[in-house]
Amino acid sequence: MINNEENTSFTRDEEDNKPINIRELISKYLFHWPIFFVGITVCLIGAFFYLRYTEEVYMVNSTLLIKDEKKGGAAGGSDILADLDVFGSSKLVDNEIEVLRSKTLMQKVVDRLNLMISYNVEGRVISQDIYLGKPVNINVIQMDNALYGKSFVLSFPSKNTYLLEDLEGIKKISGALNQLQRNEFGVYKVDKTANFDKWASKKLNVTISDPQNIVDKCLGNLGIGLSSKQSTVLNLSFQTTVIQRGKDILNTLIQVYNEASLSDKNRTTQSTIDFIDERLKLISGELTEVESDVEGFKSSRGLTDISSDAALFLENVKANDAKLNEVNLQISVINDIQHYVKSNSSEEKLPSTLGINDPVLLGQITQLGDLQLKRDQLLSTTQSSNPLVESLTKQIETTRLGIKTNIENIASSLNNTKKELEGNNSGYQSSIKKIPGQERQLISIKRQQSIKESLYLYLLQKKEEAALSYASTVADSRVLDLAYSSKAPIKPKKQVTYLIALLFGILVPVGYIHGKELMNNKIESSSDIAKLTLTPILGEIFFDQGSEPIVVNANSRKAIAEQFRSIRTNMQFLHGKQVPGQGKVTLLTSSMSGEGKSFVASNIATALAISGRKTILLELDLRKPKVSKYLDLTNKVGLSNYLIGKAEIKDIIQPSGINPNLFVIGSGPIPPNPSELLIQDEIESLVEYLKMNFDEVFIDTPPIGIVTDAQILARLADATLYLVRQNITLRDQVKSMDELYRNKKFPKLNVILNGIKLGGSHGYGYGYGYGYYSDDSEDQKTSLKVIFKDFFKRF
Repeated sequence: MINNEENTSFTRDEEDNKPINIRELISKYLFHWPIFFVGITVCLIGAFFYLRYTEEVYMVNSTLLIKDEKKGGAAGGSDILADLDVFGSSKLVDNEIEVLRSKTLMQKVVDRLNLMISYNVEGRVISQDIYLGKPVNINVIQMDNALYGKSFVLSFPSKNTYLLEDLEGIKKISGALNQLQRNEFGVYKVDKTANFDKWASKKLNVTISDPQNIVDKCLGNLGIGLSSKQSTVLNLSFQTTVIQRGKDILNTLIQVYNEASLSDKNRTTQSTIDFIDERLKLISGELTEVESDVEGFKSSRGLTDISSDAALFLENVKANDAKLNEVNLQISVINDIQHYVKSNSSEEKLPSTLGINDPVLLGQITQLGDLQLKRDQLLSTTQSSNPLVESLTKQIETTRLGIKTNIENIASSLNNTKKELEGNNSGYQSSIKKIPGQERQLISIKRQQSIKESLYLYLLQKKEEAALSYASTVADSRVLDLAYSSKAPIKPKKQVTYLIALLFGILVPVGYIHGKELMNNKIESSSDIAKLTLTPILGEIFFDQGSEPIVVNANSRKAIAEQFRSIRTNMQFLHGKQVPGQGKVTLLTSSMSGEGKSFVASNIATALAISGRKTILLELDLRKPKVSKYLDLTNKVGLSNYLIGKAEIKDIIQPSGINPNLFVIGSGPIPPNPSELLIQDEIESLVEYLKMNFDEVFIDTPPIGIVTDAQILARLADATLYLVRQNITLRDQVKSMDELYRNKKFPKLNVILNGIKLGGSHGYGYGYGYGYYSDDSEDQKTSLKVIFKDFFKRF
């Protein structure tokens, strides 16, 4: 509290480096506890309604094993025939993940589950999805794209009819249930479900979405990842608000993935079956025609049998022709393979390998099919310039060259065999000429029958073998876990939501209070003063609700009276040891009017007078004098009269009427030029006279922020008291006072914080000592009422 000259050596950096006053900080926020109460309450209520009306999202999971030879899996297969190869392939797991994420597969899932149409029923606040309990299922065959994204109201006028109308009720379409409809909406069918009776009397909201948007949404909710780097087990997850829909999507996705995988694996086998079917159709017609010729020849000539030589010859011809047919079939297959190898089209079907027993060629064709399949899969997820794609393309070209070379060798061998068999046929033809005419004709006809019959049986056998291979093909994946859901929703999480709401309920008020404090440009507490200036604080004075101008008397035990006594004591240290016969001059000023300067000056002077000090108070605020009004004194003759030479000193000194030791010199009539009067020698003579005749001289001056009177009078003072009032004095004004302190414009400048209201945000509560004295009991009751009334001011 004591002003020391050494204080001026302190720097602002030292002041800024002071530790944060935690108690003051907590006290500031506790003062605004209603804001925290309201903020937390509102946020928690908001969280409750958010949880109440936000759709819960569940996680549906499934586990899929990819059989990858590179990671220990084995592609399923069946080696049934030596001349038929079941085409297995090792899979890159990363590629399979991209396949599962492809829009093509998800489009099939959306179409198969009819997800483009959603069914909702209006609730009190939000709509409820009735995926499981929908009364009908609208199967769209063709629909106008303009309807995508629109919602309609679906109702059922009767058990066999429906009514679709837009939300505005302008466009209406009605029709029969369970029947194909063709109208302006498109071609579709509205089928009843088992839940029809439950919803027959209610209206539903039906939304028709763009299938592509549904595909993108589903892919956005789909998650696929490896269970570990060393395994080929995929964990599939799907976020959904309807558990069963999520299960259906995952299970159907795995189903269409396996179907696509089997389709890729069976491309060669299917080509073989298609080739055999085409040949069977041709051979079947030729065989029927030949059998008819045999029957007609025998019946027209009455033949029942032929000779044993002819029968033996016929058997040899049949065996030779069967080999020749097999060779011709192999040559046809080789020609198809050669055409496939020469073609660079990615859409060319894999050729049949029927009858080809060369394991090298079969392996090369299998390798070529696998490489092309891998390249197609990569091209579906990446660009053709990708190094992996370029590498596969080079491997494909190398394999094609190897197949071409092998085909040429096999074709040469088959052509030689064909020539040899045709030579055998020429020998058999010469032997036929030795047979009698009718037998020769019959043998020739039966030979044709035998050729067609053996070829037909061969093709039937190969078809059955190919069909068996096709049926025995299994997908290179296995479902370890069918789709299952979490018991609790993954979002919103109640605990996290309430925690976030609680944090917001705290942080928002903190931000509000901090922002309000940043916007506040007035002094709130002594700590605010300490942050803005190094000027010492001499004392603090509470705000008094009473109407008495003088609160200090000999018997008063009010807290405010004790504060004035405390200031009186501190002033003794401020002035130091008094020289005998030399009174101390104290000047009081402030930044602006309304800060309680005259009130404080009157009560400090009274406190000094009560202590036995002969005190005089000068009302030198010549523009707005208030001391005379406070003390109810006449002010007809005063300082203004003395300064212009119209009165003597003894004429202007008058008793205060409060204490025998307290005297007052009023301002007198308000002059037109106060500043000019104060720079005259008369004021110095007056002060010198008062110092010789009084122990304490108090000068009440105008606010320094308005006029310069106080600075003019500073030369006459021994110490200066600067009044700062809570919630009145501006922070910038305190900064200006700090400049005065640093530049030593006033002697021994000290601050008094005035008008502190109890229960404030800076620790000025009842525990401060208010109510300790008996005279405060009634005031305490009044303060409680004020605090209750000021409750909303805490906001």
